[in-house]
Amino acid sequence: MPSLTISRGVEPPEDWRAFAVAHGTFYHRPEWAQCLADIYRLRLDYYSATTGGGLCGILAVAEIPPLIGPRRFVSLPFSYASGPLANDAATAAALSQAVVDRARERGVSRVELKSRGEYPPAPEFQRASRYATYEIPTDGGEPFVWRQLHAGSTQRSIKKGRKSGLVIRRGESTSDWLIMAELEERTAHGHGLPAPPRRFFIEGCRRLQAAGLADLYLALPSSGAPAAAITTWKGARSWIYAFGASDPAQLEHRPNHLLLWAAIQDAIAAGCRFDMGRAAPEQEGLVEFKRRWGGQALPLAYDYWPAPAGLNLAPRNRGPMATAAALWSHLPASVARLGSGLYRYLG
Repeated sequence: MPSLTISRGVEPPEDWRAFAVAHGTFYHRPEWAQCLADIYRLRLDYYSATTGGGLCGILAVAEIPPLIGPRRFVSLPFSYASGPLANDAATAAALSQAVVDRARERGVSRVELKSRGEYPPAPEFQRASRYATYEIPTDGGEPFVWRQLHAGSTQRSIKKGRKSGLVIRRGESTSDWLIMAELEERTAHGHGLPAPPRRFFIEGCRRLQAAGLADLYLALPSSGAPAAAITTWKGARSWIYAFGASDPAQLEHRPNHLLLWAAIQDAIAAGCRFDMGRAAPEQEGLVEFKRRWGGQALPLAYDYWPAPAGLNLAPRNRGPMATAAALWSHLPASVARLGSGLYRYLG
């Protein structure tokens, strides 16, 4: 039986992309990993498993610099399911062990590998299962998906939005992506969170869009300020609701519902499922919102070495995270915008 070989490089091998497309999600694409490395100035390593000359597993890992915690390896920041992608559990474990070995070499004290739990945690890792993502099955086509929407909430909001006169269109230009960035700054501030730097949207997302891996949807009134915008990530089998932001003064027109339904319709036409994104159990309102769109819970598995720790384990509705969010939401908008420089430490 051919032996398993694990290699590491700062660039993905030529067959990495094809393996990611065939077996993985958007978060396994090398274009996404490179976007994170470029925008957030992160050191990135690509681990490859081969046997008999063929690729049988991949794993991209970013090194997150210290701010309020230790330096750590994460696969990947701002990606809730991007851990080892492998043909079997033994290969996934070998990739995970290679990251631990590298952490010891570099004096990195924590490793966090995020996945959908396809395989058991590798030796030396401990698993935490706090989160789930909520995926909408689309096999039955648009009529089936529509019937799964909550009639008194989601369907009703879409119908109300259609009567509002809002125009829904795709965005591609720098000015379009700037709208997304500015709305996200406003929305994130209201939630007590720093927003990504504008460069992430204007440069990073535009590059992903040019590669067919992202899209931008805008809700625009006949005159005045944009009402809302959403960003989607586009994998080979599933699209992901990545960002959604809106003008609070225009929420009565339900622009977010119109945008989401437009994106879901496009995913259905492309033969893809639609992932509504991650939520923690204490985020009850967010969980209910995703379920009312027909989202079905898929548990996520976060594997830690040497032990579970960090922001992903902290509850959102109490303790330090809730206190920090309350304080951040009261900062002047101009000050909060400067906080985008903190974003690279949060993944």
